[in-house]
Amino acid sequence: MYNNMSCGCLTANQAMEKALALPPIKALYETFWYENELCIFFAEANVGKSLYAMQMAEHIAQERKVMYLDYELSLSQFRSRYTNDETGVPYQFSDNLFRPSLRIEQVSDDREVEERLFKKIEEGVRMGIKTYVVDNITYLCGKLDQGIEATRIMKRLSAMKHTYGLSLLVIAHTKKRNSKKEIEADDLAGSKRLMNFCDSSFALGKSREDSKTIYLKQIKVRQGENKHGKDNVILYRIVKDDNFPRFVEEGCSEEEKLLKPSKSEDKGILKAKMKILHEEGLSNRAIAKELGIAEGTVRNWLKELEEVVNVSTEPSSMVQEESEAEYVEYEEVA
Repeated sequence: MYNNMSCGCLTANQAMEKALALPPIKALYETFWYENELCIFFAEANVGKSLYAMQMAEHIAQERKVMYLDYELSLSQFRSRYTNDETGVPYQFSDNLFRPSLRIEQVSDDREVEERLFKKIEEGVRMGIKTYVVDNITYLCGKLDQGIEATRIMKRLSAMKHTYGLSLLVIAHTKKRNSKKEIEADDLAGSKRLMNFCDSSFALGKSREDSKTIYLKQIKVRQGENKHGKDNVILYRIVKDDNFPRFVEEGCSEEEKLLKPSKSEDKGILKAKMKILHEEGLSNRAIAKELGIAEGTVRNWLKELEEVVNVSTEPSSMVQEESEAEYVEYEEVA
């Protein structure tokens, strides 16, 4: 009798039987990142991605080996960030946390940087390291918006995940986005290609009510439960009491409530932004989308601006006319 298992063609029940025999998948960091996942963590610049990722890595290193592949900080910057400002005493990391020298200062070719990364991961595998943080993918691929580049990088990372049973956290930037809107998968630079190949994803955003409040939101989930979507994002504040800057949790909130503008951001600021965008040649519709206001509002404000310009130029023309009239009158008297 033909045995379908001998050729690797399993029925759904046979596949389930094999799955039940596998060890349970453990969460590496709460509900955001699980074992054997390729996870993407993204945010705008200067929100604290690297701080949060290092906090995650140090937490995970309490139980297992972690390699942090850091393309962001030099050694001196790393020392400064994790040293007490007054005493000069550095933070004592777990001995399970590895931060190898990448030596990319004189490397200008993206492919060479990419090859060096994968060699480092292979070295880590030989050391028994199964968990990796890559900070960040922009250094591997300067053309993330080009599908071919992003696809190649993600395929290689995914292949290493399956071949060696790795857990990979890849940090990425957002493209230019409207801060008044909720964070979405499309905000990630090269989003379609990157998101298609990752198992999970989460992002950081800033509150517009309080610039010191940062929130974390789950974007994509395959394992576990999406506990922190738009209706329940986690609120944080960054503190550095000693020599380890960390995110301190301060409850949860709806993302929509965090996107309301602060009282200081009034119509005057929006009008100034509108004027700049208009001068850059953007259409009314594009300006409205960028600022999160109605297109009719843009038209009205531009009309007001035009009237102000006309009024401001009117006195000078009147003065010129009056001067000319006085000159004519003087000539007649003379």
